[in-house]
Amino acid sequence: MKKSIKLIALLLALIMTLSVFAGCAKPNVSSDNAASTGAYFTNQGVRNSPEWVTKLKAAQDSDQLIVVAGVDKTTAYVTMHEKNASGVWEQIIATPGFIGLDGLGEANINDCYTPVGTFTIDKAFGLADDPGCQMEYTKVDENYYWSGDARKGMHFNELVNIKDVPDLDTENSEHIADFDYAYQYVLNMGYNSECIEEKGFAFFLHCFRVNRTYTGGCVGVPEDIMLFIIKHIKPGCKITIDSLKNMGGELDG
Repeated sequence: MKKSIKLIALLLALIMTLSVFAGCAKPNVSSDNAASTGAYFTNQGVRNSPEWVTKLKAAQDSDQLIVVAGVDKTTAYVTMHEKNASGVWEQIIATPGFIGLDGLGEANINDCYTPVGTFTIDKAFGLADDPGCQMEYTKVDENYYWSGDARKGMHFNELVNIKDVPDLDTENSEHIADFDYAYQYVLNMGYNSECIEEKGFAFFLHCFRVNRTYTGGCVGVPEDIMLFIIKHIKPGCKITIDSLKNMGGELDG
């Protein structure tokens, strides 16, 4: 079993790596449920969600759900699901993705773990124009930071404009414009909504960076998959993160 999981993880990583080296030209999205990125192509139609997804605790009190199922240390199987008009869960997209350098775990200010748990996505933003997001979307520029400043009034773990908080500790905050590819489209996962410094900040779902096969604790997916997600996400969408094994799941055929 361990050998087969390792093989699957290597294949997923290979798919993602090929998509990186296939070039960064803008991909074509031929329909709402089809996408392509570099050498990674999908032609996905809406299908019933797998039974293991519908049995997740996170699916019991939500109508839309993103599932991040860790397969290997920095590789994950990422899927998006929503209930149709009849209340039946449907899978609308699936993709390999990357997670934190340290894998899944108890996320904190010092390490690169992707947090395990279920959270409510609470912010949509990006360097790109609003593609038609159903949540409130902020187009950011060089003035925007994700605050890592825990001092009073500095809006720790929130998106801020330096014009509004000129005393922000920018050295310990994320300058959004510095991540010009990864942050074209971004969703804040809602982790550490209590804004506790030790628990860390800036845990996003975003486009993967073209020069690495891991993240600093976020979840990275191909850009056009991220575009699809950000066009389809609705207020209240949850994201649940754990290993595929712990979720009792299996990879979609």
